Amino acid sequence: MGQRVSVALCTCNGGRFLAEQLQSIASQTRLPQELVICDDASTDDTVSMIQGFSRTAPFPVKLFQNAERLGPAKNFEKAIRLCEGEIIFLCDQDDFWKPLKVERMVDALEKHPQAMYAFSNAEMVDESGNPLDHTLWEAVGLSGRLERFSGDGQLKILLKHNIVTGAAMAFRASFRDSALPIMPDWMHDHWIVLLASAVSYGVPVPELLLSYRRHGSQVCGWKKQSFWEVCMESLQARSEDWTQKVANFRGLLERIEAISPRLRCAPERMVLLQDKEKHMVTRSTARGSNGLARVGRVLAEASTGRYQRFSDSWYSIVRDL
Repeated sequence: MGQRVSVALCTCNGGRFLAEQLQSIASQTRLPQELVICDDASTDDTVSMIQGFSRTAPFPVKLFQNAERLGPAKNFEKAIRLCEGEIIFLCDQDDFWKPLKVERMVDALEKHPQAMYAFSNAEMVDESGNPLDHTLWEAVGLSGRLERFSGDGQLKILLKHNIVTGAAMAFRASFRDSALPIMPDWMHDHWIVLLASAVSYGVPVPELLLSYRRHGSQVCGWKKQSFWEVCMESLQARSEDWTQKVANFRGLLERIEAISPRLRCAPERMVLLQDKEKHMVTRSTARGSNGLARVGRVLAEASTGRYQRFSDSWYSIVRDL
């Protein structure tokens, strides 16, 4: 039978799209051994829909209901802890999977026994499930630099932007004790992927293995942005709390240190992580300065090349000035 597969699905008032997602999991060419669902205090028909599905599902469905809302990251953390399989798939309530998703992702991890996770490309669809004119990897900017997503280059890309969404990812349960608990103020997928790529690596699977739905009520989601959307996002980000960002990143470094006896971060990757921390500290300090002091700090940091390596290049320079 091979490695046991668990699917960790988190729901919260997801009745609108959930039936399609549940059916897509039941239609896999390789069925999971269990579907673990953590519902985050839904007030619609989500729970009754799950209960109805569980009566005919071709695998055990384990439903856990939160009395109080945990939020996406902590709800996924709970679901991940409850999984009993050796490979854990993360699953969003509003997408739907292609029939070969589990089979292809498990194959990728079996072909790369040292990899901690795998992630696929996805078809982007609108609210009604109609295909959009771009893929997930095009939306996140991976398509043109896939050849660079290997070795230390993988961590370099992820330290600039997270390009791996949890909806397209599966990881080894053996990594769970290292990844959990998820530090506060991190999204679950960004935390897991960045930590795993610091001490190991992930396998990209180019196939479109799910339909990633874009709609107005999702908590977060990827989309292809125009030049002006990037500019507006940069302006809106001026109020970011960089002191908190630095503290969050140091939490990641502390976790890497804590797991080092069993999962070692290579020296060249640790240098990358330390450079990222220096860049974040400098940006935080610059934003706390005024006048010529701010200009001097920003221009000095720009001369190191770290804005290009770890932020949005001149977008971020202008934002900090």
